[in-house]
Amino acid sequence: MIDDHLGLEILKEISRIASSTLDLDETLEQIIQIIKNKMRIDAIYLAEDPGNLLHLRASSGLPLEASGQVKLELGKGVTGWVAEHKCSLALPEAMQDPRFVLFPEIQEERFSSMLSVPILFDEACIGVINVHTLDRREFSAVETAIVETIANQVAGALRNALLFHNSQRLLKEQTILYDIGLAVQTTLKLEHGLWVILSGITMGEAGGFNRAMLFLLNEKNHSLDGEMGIGPDSEEDASRIWAEWGKKKVDLLNWIMVEADKDEFKHSRFNRFVRSLSFPLVGEGNILTETALQKQPFVVSDPHQHPLVTREFIETLGVEAFATVPLIAHETALGVILVDNRYNHRPITQEQLRLLTRFTTHASWVIENTRLFGKLLDTNQELLSTKEQLIEKEKLAALGVVSAELAHEIRNPLVSIGGFARRLEDKLRKVSAEHTGIEDLEKATEYSNIIHTEVNRLEQLLKNILLYSQAGALNLEEASINEIIDETISIFKSGLYGKNINVNYEKCDNLPALFIDRQKIRQVFINLFYNAMDSMPEGGELSIETRTQPESHPPDHVTVRIEDTGGGIPQEAFQNIFNPFFTTKSSGTGLGLSICRKIVESHGGTIHIVNNIGSGITIFIHLPLQKPADYYKN
Repeated sequence: MIDDHLGLEILKEISRIASSTLDLDETLEQIIQIIKNKMRIDAIYLAEDPGNLLHLRASSGLPLEASGQVKLELGKGVTGWVAEHKCSLALPEAMQDPRFVLFPEIQEERFSSMLSVPILFDEACIGVINVHTLDRREFSAVETAIVETIANQVAGALRNALLFHNSQRLLKEQTILYDIGLAVQTTLKLEHGLWVILSGITMGEAGGFNRAMLFLLNEKNHSLDGEMGIGPDSEEDASRIWAEWGKKKVDLLNWIMVEADKDEFKHSRFNRFVRSLSFPLVGEGNILTETALQKQPFVVSDPHQHPLVTREFIETLGVEAFATVPLIAHETALGVILVDNRYNHRPITQEQLRLLTRFTTHASWVIENTRLFGKLLDTNQELLSTKEQLIEKEKLAALGVVSAELAHEIRNPLVSIGGFARRLEDKLRKVSAEHTGIEDLEKATEYSNIIHTEVNRLEQLLKNILLYSQAGALNLEEASINEIIDETISIFKSGLYGKNINVNYEKCDNLPALFIDRQKIRQVFINLFYNAMDSMPEGGELSIETRTQPESHPPDHVTVRIEDTGGGIPQEAFQNIFNPFFTTKSSGTGLGLSICRKIVESHGGTIHIVNNIGSGITIFIHLPLQKPADYYKN
């Protein structure tokens, strides 16, 4: 029996505890010991939670591993019934009661009798005290009243401890989030920002999860692709990391900013494994895609019974419990973070989930801000590129006008000089034939031949200048690019044969017709074939291929690929190949490729050259199927 004097002693001790500590676990432990020692009852445990679940938080006489693992829904079992109805229940034959629920974790089958008393505060049940006895026992009304009085006194102590515990938790969360925010602000690189976030999620004093996996939305492929994985590669690796971290005296921010190896995770097997994963957004639903589509978190304690978790998913991740949280910015899902405790097998608590949700808010804005900054850089680069192109076009336009005027002015007297030089050479040859052995006549013939040759070279240069200055004016017609290439190959057939150059032509037979200037496009291929022949004086391979763009759906361009085995172009010269009058040839004008680019771009197409030093060059010409606007006609 428990008398009033003993009850007063117990209340006095509990009152002392309430004023001596605010630590929740310490408060629970001391209360447990006092009740057990004073009342001399075999076993006691305390379950408390102000929500819909009752958690076993402290006990005496029960298995230690049971604490924190036993959860009971409100209204379920004797403890849940007492919490829901807010009234005590004394059961001499506890296991015979229909409300009784057996928990193997706490070995309740050993006990015969049970006294369950609610802990009430402001008319709300914040917990339950359960008293178990090995022998059958009839709990008296006095004993029940004393335990109820103790429960009322415990309520105040627990309430204060809970409030202090919650305030400390919030302070810890705010500190961690503040440190993470400062660390994220030190970089504009997406990878580093995400590493900071995931490191916070997996560190003991922060999120405390064993592993964190980040999946980002791939809008192009309509999938969630693995982007980053932070966590140990094995159980041994986990033990080593936790042991090393336990010896450190630095805080989270200092570790991230100073001590941590920011690139170490890239070499881990776990990170490579996460990056290899991809889950489609359409088709059969899975937990990751549903997290993104529904924009809500999931806590999966038993994946085998969850409708959105497949057996393949469980085997792939190798976990029995996990949580997923969406990354959301501007009400748009950006991805998903999945966390688990694969190595210490701790259950995921509501506190951890709340903190994880706050972390994902930071991660979402890191991703969004980095993307916006990337778009800003891209836009700025496009503006600079456009500015450079405009400046170049203005220069080239001015150069074209000046070149055309000079060419016309020079061409007329040059034609006269060339004509008289040829006539003079013919006469000198005739005189030299009639009067052989006259050295001066032979010299004069040689000089006139030089004049004739150089005039021809100047006329060719003027012709190229006029062609370059007029390259924009188009005379469009519907034509087959295959036919134009066939005609060009026929022109060069003897020259290619003479230089021992083999031609491999892979034509696409069902290419659609293009709206092009036939003569100008043929001039492009003539210039490119000349360059290819000059680069292979000892022979080689000239490969030509026509096709539609494989990545276009439906195809909107025709591509011509021209590849030679001429050894490529020196890198210092390659940067200037499209500049007018730049050439590496002893007799070239430096306008061939400039003319090609101007003609192709006037058709709304592009020309791209890949320089394979030691092998050769590959030229890609992309011409649109639609009829281009002719901006050069007035």
